[in-house]
Amino acid sequence: MQAAYAEKPRLSNKMTREEIYQLAKTPDTSKDSINYLEYLLKQRTGEALAMKNKLQQEAIQQKIQEKKNTQLLTAGAIIVTILMLILILSRYLHFRRSRRQEEELTKGYADISEKNATLKSLDEFKNKLISIIANDFREPLQQITVVADQLSSGTMTREEMLTAMRRIGESSHRTLEVFENVLRWIKLQLAGYVYMPVACDMGELMQHMIPSMFAADTSPTLSVVDRIPDGTAVMADSEMLQFVSRHILLAAQRNAVKDSLIIMDAWPDEQLIYISVAIDAGKNGTDIAEGMFAWQRDIRALGMAVSRDFAIRMRGDIQAEVGGDRYITITLALPAAV
Repeated sequence: MQAAYAEKPRLSNKMTREEIYQLAKTPDTSKDSINYLEYLLKQRTGEALAMKNKLQQEAIQQKIQEKKNTQLLTAGAIIVTILMLILILSRYLHFRRSRRQEEELTKGYADISEKNATLKSLDEFKNKLISIIANDFREPLQQITVVADQLSSGTMTREEMLTAMRRIGESSHRTLEVFENVLRWIKLQLAGYVYMPVACDMGELMQHMIPSMFAADTSPTLSVVDRIPDGTAVMADSEMLQFVSRHILLAAQRNAVKDSLIIMDAWPDEQLIYISVAIDAGKNGTDIAEGMFAWQRDIRALGMAVSRDFAIRMRGDIQAEVGGDRYITITLALPAAV
């Protein structure tokens, strides 16, 4: 019995299910061994169920962990997005603030530059006015000095003395007229002058100036051709227009060659009236035209420089053009009368 029992196969946990079934079918299997096999099968089944439950639990835990990770990633993405939005908003506000400061600085610099330009323009304009006053007074003072020298030497006849005195009177009258216009303009500037144009007849104005400026004893070799149509009217300040017209005629008289014509003309173009004075300036016409307004180089050009300033203030302009290297046309443009 002991030998037979000893020869019974021994069960092992490492045996497979097929090996256990084969062992159970052997003829020498006892009841105890069969019970033991059933117990072993149940144990293996329980272990399988436990393993299955463990795997399911691990799968559930993994899904829970994945869900937590997803939630953490979502929360992190939301937080990062919010932080990015805050950063972008702060940068945008900083950019807006910087842009506003730059605009304010630019506007401030522009205002300062404009004020400096205005002050410079006013200072230059006052210098021009002072210079033209001194220049216009030079002519009668020189004539008075010459007449005084001749009277002291006793070389002048009565007729020559009367002629010289008449010239001095005419020159002084023109100078005082310019002086009054300049003083009135300065006074209007200081009082807050508001430009109020009126209709001015250019034909009547020129006809009034020509006889005194181109008299036979002052300009014996120049002839004036007036081709300004009747009724040519412009919108301007009458006193400023007289000043401008006088200096245009003086420039023509000073630069025209002897025995030549001074031709005046006018024509409309859209909303402007153009008044031209054409002269023959000789072989130096180009140089004369280029220096027509260069008062820094030639004090005689000061009147034309101030006249251009007046024309611009009256919403017009003055230009000097040369043709054929000797023919100069001085053109005054002003708004047409309505």
